[in-house]
Amino acid sequence: MGATPRPLARRALKLLGYVGIFGLTILVTIVLVFALQARARLAELKAWHLVELRQEFHTDEPGAPASFTEYRELEKRLIEEMRERVVDAPQSADSWQLSRYNPKSVVARLALDTTYNHSFELVPTGKPHGSVLLVHGLSDSPYSMRSLAETFLAQGYYVVALRMPGHGTLPSGLLDVTWEDWYGAVVLAAKHAAARGGEGNPFIVGGHSTGAALLTLYSLRSLTDTSLPKPTDMHLVSAAIGISPFAALTNVVSSLSFVPGLEKSRWLDVLPEYDPYKYNSFPVNAANQIYRLTHVVQETLDSMTPKQLGGMPRVHMYQSIVDSTVTSNQVIRGLLARLPPRGHELIAFDINRYEAIESLLAPGLLEDIQRLRNSTQPFRVTLIANCDDASRTVCAYTREAGSGEVTRRELPLGWPTGVFSVGHVSMPFPIDDPVYGLAPPAVEPHYNLGSVAGKGESGALVVSLGTFARLRSNPFFEVIRMNVVATLDRNAP
Repeated sequence: MGATPRPLARRALKLLGYVGIFGLTILVTIVLVFALQARARLAELKAWHLVELRQEFHTDEPGAPASFTEYRELEKRLIEEMRERVVDAPQSADSWQLSRYNPKSVVARLALDTTYNHSFELVPTGKPHGSVLLVHGLSDSPYSMRSLAETFLAQGYYVVALRMPGHGTLPSGLLDVTWEDWYGAVVLAAKHAAARGGEGNPFIVGGHSTGAALLTLYSLRSLTDTSLPKPTDMHLVSAAIGISPFAALTNVVSSLSFVPGLEKSRWLDVLPEYDPYKYNSFPVNAANQIYRLTHVVQETLDSMTPKQLGGMPRVHMYQSIVDSTVTSNQVIRGLLARLPPRGHELIAFDINRYEAIESLLAPGLLEDIQRLRNSTQPFRVTLIANCDDASRTVCAYTREAGSGEVTRRELPLGWPTGVFSVGHVSMPFPIDDPVYGLAPPAVEPHYNLGSVAGKGESGALVVSLGTFARLRSNPFFEVIRMNVVATLDRNAP
């Protein structure tokens, strides 16, 4: 017979059982409270939250597109299905005059009648100097890559801007999409773009937020997978390298959506859809997928030897010090600091010190700024900051990789009145962007969200006043544009 456990061991096992039950009870309570709060807090779900389009791309479906050309053909059928089942269906279409799902609205004209909710290609005149793949961020559309695409086109590059699966149509498209679907589309688009740049010419990738994370994973895998065209350079804007683990808990909460009355637990936000190129409503699954993607990126980095990482494309990172999604610390520790020196760089955008609000900033932000100012890094660091505290004019402060010396260059740019920082969503948009710019041009149809400066009592609008306080365009986008052109000039034969 086996030995009888000692009384102390039995008591320890019993205590562990109690602790486990107590922890499980707390978790179940949190999940139920969250689900019930979602039911009470969120607006009623509409057709664009419920209809799941059948023509969307999924890598695990039989007969899934095997080329980017097939992907775009499926995309056309997807848009037609969206029109048929929601926008042009009287029982589903929205009657609100600013809805992208009201076929008579100016927002719908932009969302449906332009190319920017679709994957698009820009073809240069004459032989291309190379090719570029651009990938937008989570809940966005290819519109967010428009200015970067036009920058590369002006330099003679063939440009492909990818619409990620689940985007550009209905927010419900993000309910069951996976990061593998996004990555599968990236691979198709990368092979297509690289083949059109001309033999021996550069193949460049660029992305914003989740798009930047996907391209980082793609580039890492291209180091060992010879079927993947390897990029020469990566331009990553507000790269989503690390995300809060809260996303994992919210996915557990969404599992209760099958319970009648708790369907809203699949959503973190349910908001009016007045933006032609970005979803305002945000499902739990979207947060969970980017959380999983960032883990895969880090695991892939961990699996690589220094010699392998030495073959990474040159990384050009553009990051705001103030970013509610990704911190400069995550960008540095999660990627740049792990790469052997190879011409990598970080261009960081400081706060506006002219407005004398430094004492109101969160301490962590100031620590990030000081770390960049004072530390030597194995990559070039450029900080875009006020030339002095008494001026809105900004300078570029640059420290070369491994150097302690800082050079200063004044730029023909300055902080707009009342703007104290750039941020995550604003980075890829110039200040004169027609939809998101602070100083939009006079174009038709006129619809601008970036220059709205809403002030009033809380509760007066169907969205929070803070929605309009968040900066939507980057006063210093020209810094990104100039750096892109400079890298192309350096790489020219």
